[in-house]
Amino acid sequence: MELSAHSDILVHWTGRDIEQQSISEARKGELYFERLKSILKFGFWMTIPREQESLKINGSEINKPGIPRSCFTELKLSSSEDHAKLYGRLGIGVKRYFLFDRLGAPINYCQFGTHNHFFPPYSDAITRDDSGKELLAFFKHMCASEDRPLKYDLYNESEWRIIFSENIKSKLINNGRQDRSDLFVDPKKTANKEIAEFYAKLPLENRPEYLIPLDPWLAIIIYPDLRTKAMSIASHEIRESLEYISIRPTVTGCPERGFFPTEVDLGACKNF
Repeated sequence: MELSAHSDILVHWTGRDIEQQSISEARKGELYFERLKSILKFGFWMTIPREQESLKINGSEINKPGIPRSCFTELKLSSSEDHAKLYGRLGIGVKRYFLFDRLGAPINYCQFGTHNHFFPPYSDAITRDDSGKELLAFFKHMCASEDRPLKYDLYNESEWRIIFSENIKSKLINNGRQDRSDLFVDPKKTANKEIAEFYAKLPLENRPEYLIPLDPWLAIIIYPDLRTKAMSIASHEIRESLEYISIRPTVTGCPERGFFPTEVDLGACKNF
């Protein structure tokens, strides 16, 4: 039996904003339950970082453009608890092909101030074409801080990303890949009344640029606790959403259509 060093499941974590609130654990569970319903119904959020990001590499500092993205980790489930403390305790895991269908890819990690032979092709593309700056969204430092000793905390996350923009949309359509462009929803322009109403009710300071609806590549739901898991299992609305997701078409075809995802609570993940 061949063992892989990597997980076949990429997990999107959410709920950091919920954890930061001074409320009871029961209320947090209710908010996580509503968050799950929203993601299953409308999809992953694609947002722009609120703070300017930059890369210190090859003797210069380069500002990264703010481009909508959705982030995932390639961690073994046994490592989930520590990661969830940073990003929220609700995990939605998909198989890699969910990201491949949407031009997603793993992050290219580099270190502060070092010389990188692989970076110039990207920086040359940026010089030739301003739209090439979008490629910088796939570069990230290995450490959150330059303080020593270095912790390599960001590198340890094994992050993947999906990015999207109007420029990427145009390129996809011009290259005959409308099918991939259609996997993204602009809630500001959608003709779907339900999505438009959902978007309009969100606070102005916390709205997604795009949504990524889920499909049969959905593999696992990691609940913050057993109470939230029980609420989900008893919810007719969530069961209907999962059934709809399981039969949606995919770009490359999914052999797991018609099946529900694995459902587990965060505390149990340490056993995997």
